[in-house]
Amino acid sequence: MPFDQLFAFATFAYVASATPGPNNILLTAVGGAGGIRGGLPVLLGIVFGFSAMVFLLAFGLGRTVFTMDAVLETIRYGGLAVLAWLAWKIATAPVAQPDEPVPDLGRRGSFLGAALFQWVNPKAWIVAAGAITSFLQPDLPVLAQATTLAAVFILAGAFGCLPWLAFGAVVSASCAIRCMPASSMWRWRCCS
Repeated sequence: MPFDQLFAFATFAYVASATPGPNNILLTAVGGAGGIRGGLPVLLGIVFGFSAMVFLLAFGLGRTVFTMDAVLETIRYGGLAVLAWLAWKIATAPVAQPDEPVPDLGRRGSFLGAALFQWVNPKAWIVAAGAITSFLQPDLPVLAQATTLAAVFILAGAFGCLPWLAFGAVVSASCAIRCMPASSMWRWRCCS
């Protein structure tokens, strides 16, 4: 892949990873619940899961998936269901009051769960299809191109998604209720 095309693809991959979507909503929530260290498995799952998806689609699975209407409909409705579920979880999330302890939320997320989430993530499918159709050249070896696309998405995705994880951790730390003394109620009111 020529350098100018590689640079254009890296820019595309970074922008696609850094713009809001289901992965970044998930990372913000996980960062808020478990901090940056607790969210790293989810970040790595997203990055490697999406890169594996791009590799497999570019290497040949894409022809099968994109030509079968039943598979596309399943992905479309599965993605819609996941987005609706995420919206519901966000809308009905409990809000802790200043005098009650914050509940333990259990597991913060896993590498495997985040990697598998890519297969029902509608933005992931759109970005993968756009990347493959825009940057895959039919006259060059497919394996080398698929590997390059996946590797670039690993790097660009990590840099594009990490700020969302950090944002969740920073907002959670600045609005932490459980370690706030009663005299600092202004912080709770400001962050609610």
